[in-house]
Amino acid sequence: MQRRRADILTAIVAIMTMMAICYWSFRYASPYVRTWDEVDFVLALNRFDLLAMQPHFPGYPYFIVGGQLLLGWLGDPARSLEVLNALLALSSAIPIALLARTYVGRRWSFAVAALIMSAPYIWLMQGRPMSECAGIAWLWWFLWSARHALEQPRSFGRQMLASAMFGFLMGTRLSFFPFGAALLLIWGKQYAMTKDRGRRVRRLALSVLIASAFQLIWIVGLALSEGTIAGFWHLSIAFVKGHFSEWGGGVASYPLPFGERLLRLFGENLIRDVLFARSVVIAVLLTLLVLLLLAGKRLLPQVGTVGHSQSLSLSDRQAARWLLAGLGLYTAWALLGQNIEKPRHIAPIAGPMLLLLYASAIRTARSLSDARRTSGWRARVLSVAIVFSLASIAIVQLAHGAGLMRKQAEQRPAVYRLHDYVSKLEEPVIVYTWEETRVLQWLQADYDHRRIYTYDYFRATATADPGVRVLLTDHVLEGFARQNPEARRHAVPLAEFESDSLFEPVYSVIRLYEWKP
Repeated sequence: MQRRRADILTAIVAIMTMMAICYWSFRYASPYVRTWDEVDFVLALNRFDLLAMQPHFPGYPYFIVGGQLLLGWLGDPARSLEVLNALLALSSAIPIALLARTYVGRRWSFAVAALIMSAPYIWLMQGRPMSECAGIAWLWWFLWSARHALEQPRSFGRQMLASAMFGFLMGTRLSFFPFGAALLLIWGKQYAMTKDRGRRVRRLALSVLIASAFQLIWIVGLALSEGTIAGFWHLSIAFVKGHFSEWGGGVASYPLPFGERLLRLFGENLIRDVLFARSVVIAVLLTLLVLLLLAGKRLLPQVGTVGHSQSLSLSDRQAARWLLAGLGLYTAWALLGQNIEKPRHIAPIAGPMLLLLYASAIRTARSLSDARRTSGWRARVLSVAIVFSLASIAIVQLAHGAGLMRKQAEQRPAVYRLHDYVSKLEEPVIVYTWEETRVLQWLQADYDHRRIYTYDYFRATATADPGVRVLLTDHVLEGFARQNPEARRHAVPLAEFESDSLFEPVYSVIRLYEWKP
């Protein structure tokens, strides 16, 4: 009876924590549309047009449709997408708990879900009109459905569920495609378990056909929205070419030494921003948990047990291995093909990493608690320390995440401050920008602003009207300086606008210059 009460209490506290996270996400959803990509998404709710980058390719149709369903109720496109993110994030508690239950049992499964969902950076993503948070929620549903299918790979019902979840995932966030390796494992197991050669080939072909059909649902819908298949194909080719050669931020388009790229991805993006959320306390607690876990695993053989790991079934161990493989594949994609400046691109691996960490810590703590030999007191101390560390992490993450959510909702972005400054200038001006111009369009700026590419073209147009003040941002000036070092001589510093770089890593600082020919 006492154990049952403890189970119920643990579940209630975990569920209340997740409900508090959801409430805080609703209350402090950001009212700002900060970036080019965010403008793409919010504009798409009123007019879906890939050619006009509303949103940009590949369209994220399930995310947009979900936002449109809420738009009629909420009226605000940005808030509609943020509420959708919060609802999907809340729903992801179910697959997280189901996955955790395999490793830690029913009592601790929702506690693991609460620990993962309260991770501040992942929580912050709920308050932005971007598709990453929705994609991460669908990723959890896919990971659970794939794990469910691995238990009975010959079950077409379970395979169809996994294929459907992968279809929702790809129609929400195509860049998460490396996790689709789980389907290959399911098909491989099904193929190996079917003895008749002709039958296993037919079953494999049918499985691939079903998975392809779930992808075609959203792909054909996008193609029809562009009018013709050929038009959609040309648009997709242009996008892929641009992503890998011009603006995508991958190794082919971002001039950064590979060693520095590794350090940026893992040291700054993953560890400092995504896992620690720039909190020293969270960094200390997570580091302490890892050290306690290692000490506990080292002590287990000395106290007469090797823990619960031996009770894992073959399918459980295989599931853990393919999860690690999926994390590795996605990490390689984030390193080589994604924009290294944006930590959100590596965020999808944080949740599964934390799942494995917390599950291992809980299993180790339970094993240490069950120790019965002379040195068992050391095991019990370590067990209590691990549980205390987990509780401390949950409390600190909740407090830090709530503060960040509120700050993100209340702090005016640097590009908005730029807009406020220029709007107050009395004389006619023209502002040359880079990606900032997309946000200025969203703000319906009544002054002239243009996105500029080349220094020579700028020189030809900037002097066309001598009665207009010519202003330019630091991102434009840096581009000009690479084309002609003398460009800096004509730029006079005028103002600087700053916001938290955790919310917007690329445009958290904007410097405005006046051009003096």
